[in-house]
Amino acid sequence: MGCAVSGIQRTMSLFSRHSSNSQDIRAKLERKLYLARESPEPDFDLSDCQMRRLPPGIFSICKVFRKDYLYLHNNLLQSLEDGGQLSDLQLIKVLNLSYNQFSHLPNDIRYLVRLAELYLQSNYLESLPEEIKYLECLQVLDVSNNKLVSLNAMLGHLKSLRVLKISGNKSLNKLCPELCYAVNLVSIELDGENFTFPPPEVATKSTTEIMKYLCSEMNIDYIPPLPITSDVSPSQIPSTNYNIFEKQTGITWEEQEAKMIEQENKIHKANQVQREKFLSEFLLEQQELDTEIAKVQEVRDIERQKLMQTIQKAEQDIECLVNNFIQTDRLKPEVIQQQLAYEQAEHNRLLEITRQNYDNVRRADILTAMEQLIENDYHIQYHKENYKDGLNNIKQSLLSQESEGTNKLVHILNAKDESRTALIQQVLEDQDIQKAIVSSLLDRVDAKSWSLNQEISLISMHLARLSVIEQEKKKMQITFNYNELLTQRSKLVGFLDDLLEQRKKRRKQLINMLKEEEGEGNLSSDFWLKSYQKLLDSAPKSLFNIRKLDPVFANYLLQEGVIHCLPFLTKYLFSGESLLNVTHENLKESGVSLSSDRESILRALKLYVNEKTQSYNDADSNSKPACPSAPSLENKQNCSGVLNVDEKESTNVEGECVICMDENSEVVFVPCGHMCCCQSCTQNELEVCPMCRTEIERTIRVILS
Repeated sequence: MGCAVSGIQRTMSLFSRHSSNSQDIRAKLERKLYLARESPEPDFDLSDCQMRRLPPGIFSICKVFRKDYLYLHNNLLQSLEDGGQLSDLQLIKVLNLSYNQFSHLPNDIRYLVRLAELYLQSNYLESLPEEIKYLECLQVLDVSNNKLVSLNAMLGHLKSLRVLKISGNKSLNKLCPELCYAVNLVSIELDGENFTFPPPEVATKSTTEIMKYLCSEMNIDYIPPLPITSDVSPSQIPSTNYNIFEKQTGITWEEQEAKMIEQENKIHKANQVQREKFLSEFLLEQQELDTEIAKVQEVRDIERQKLMQTIQKAEQDIECLVNNFIQTDRLKPEVIQQQLAYEQAEHNRLLEITRQNYDNVRRADILTAMEQLIENDYHIQYHKENYKDGLNNIKQSLLSQESEGTNKLVHILNAKDESRTALIQQVLEDQDIQKAIVSSLLDRVDAKSWSLNQEISLISMHLARLSVIEQEKKKMQITFNYNELLTQRSKLVGFLDDLLEQRKKRRKQLINMLKEEEGEGNLSSDFWLKSYQKLLDSAPKSLFNIRKLDPVFANYLLQEGVIHCLPFLTKYLFSGESLLNVTHENLKESGVSLSSDRESILRALKLYVNEKTQSYNDADSNSKPACPSAPSLENKQNCSGVLNVDEKESTNVEGECVICMDENSEVVFVPCGHMCCCQSCTQNELEVCPMCRTEIERTIRVILS
C-alpha cells in the first residue's frame, strides 16, 4: 500500500494544471494502479485519465505481474519514454494507444514480439517505423484517423497480419506494393476513392481484389489467406466489428464499484489472515527466544558460582600467607639475616648468568650484521663495475652514432648547397622563371593589382562570415532572414567574379608591358634580373608586410573608392603613429596628386578612427565606472591602421570545412555563394553544395590573408 500511495504522489505532475476535476482523475488513476497490482486479472487499464506523461515504472509492473493487455487510450500522451523500458513489455498481447497525441513511435517497439493487436487510431502519426517488421505475431493494426503520408514497406514482413485499418488519413493516397507479402491479410479498411495506387476502381473493391492487384504489380502469384482455426484466443481473432471499449461500456458503474468493494473486502480478509499468521509466528519466535535467554541465564549463574568459589579459595591462600609471614616474624634476627644473605647471593649469581648470556647473544648479532654489511659492500662494488662498463659502452655507441649523424648532416648540407647552387644557376639561365618571378613581384608592387587583391580578400572575408553565420543558424535551428543572406551571397559572388576578371586583365597588361620593355632595345641576357632588382629597390619595404593591414580600415578605403592609393600610405601605416596626424600636405608629398582622392582618404581615416574610439569606449564602459568620453592616448596609438598579432588572430573569420572538419574553408560555390569547403574536399567530384544542396556550376578558390 505504501508503494502505491508514493507512486500516486509522483503522478501529481502528470496532469494538466488547468483541469477542473484533477482530484477525481488522480483518485481514479490511484484506484487503477492499485487494482493493477492487486488484481490477478491480465488487464492493466490506465485509460481516460488525462495523463500527459506515463507514471514511472508501469512497464516493469506489467512484466512483474505478467499483464497481457495494456490500455492507455483517451489520454494526452505524446511519448512512452517515462514508462520505463519497452523491452519489459515482451508479454503484452494487446496495446491500445488510441486517442492520444503521438506523432511518432519509438524504435524500441521492436521488443514487443508477442503483440497481437496494436491500436493507434486518432493520433498525429506521420509514418510508421521500420522496426515494426519485428512484430511477427501482430494480427490487428489500426492506424486510422492519423496524418500518414505513406505506408512503410516493412508491413510486408508481418506474415500474421489479418486486419489493417488506414482510413481517415487524408494525405495517404498510395498503398505500398510490398503489402502483398502479408499473405494472411483478410481485411483492409481505407478511403478507396482518394487513392491513386491502386486506382479507385480497385481500391473501392474487396480486400481480395486489392491484394490480387498488388501481387500483379509485384509479379507474384496471389495466395489466399489461411483460415482462422477455432482454438485461437479471442484476442487474436481479427474482426472488423471488434470494439476496444466493449469491456468498459458493458458493465455499469455500480457493478464496477460493487466488484471493487468485493475485491477490497477479499484483500482485507487476506491481509487479516496474513496478519494473524504473522502474529502467531511472532509469538512462537518470542517463546523460543525466552527459552534461549533462560538457558543463557542458567549458564551465567553457574559461572558466577564458580567465580565465587575461586575468590573464596584465593582468600584462604592469602590468609595462609599472612599467617606464615607472622610466624616468620617471630623468629630470631640471626636466622632472618642468614636467609637474606643466602637470597642475595642467589640473586647475584642468577644476575651474572643472565648478563653473560646477554653478552653472548649480542656478540653473535654483531658478527651477523658485520657479515651482512661486508656482503652488501661486495655486491655494491660488483654492480658499480658493471654500471661503469655499461656506461662506457653507451658513450662509445653514442659517439659513433653522433659521428655518423654528423657525416650524414654534412652530406645533406653539401647536397642542399649543390641543389641551391643548381637552382640559382637555373634561375640565372632560364628566362621563363625570371619572367614569372618579375611578374609576381610586379603584381604585388602594382597599386591597382594590390587594390584588386584587397577587394577580393574583403569580399572573400564577407562570404566566409556569411557562411559561418548560416552554419551557426542551422545549428541553433534559426530560419529567420534566410532570403536576405542568399541575396547578399549572390551579390558578393557577382562582385568576386568581376574582380577576378579585372585582376586577370591587369596581370595580362603587366606582362605585356614587360614584354614591350624587353623589345624596346635592351636585349641583354640579364634583363629580367635587372627588372626584378629595380622593382625591389623602388617598392616600399613595408609594402611586403601589407597583409597585416586592419580590414576595417581597408573597408573604409574601399567604400570611399581610394583603395588604389593604399601603397602611398605605407609610410604612415607602418610608422607606429596614429593616423590622426595625416594632413593634405602629407598625402600630397606621398604622391597622392588628386585633391578628391586626398579628401576621400581623410574621410576614410576619420571614420576609421571614430569607430576604433567608439569600440574602445564601449569595451571600457563594460568593465570600468563612468569616466570622461575623450579617447585616451593609448586608444589613439591603436588607430594606426595595422593589426598586431593578437588583433589579427581575433579578426579571423575563417570557418572550418563542413566535410573533413580539419582544414579551413577556401572554395566558393557558384551560384549559391557558400564558402564552406577546403580545396582537397572539392576535388572529390562534388555536384551539390553540402550546405544548401544547390547544384554547383563552378568553384572559385580564394585564400583569406
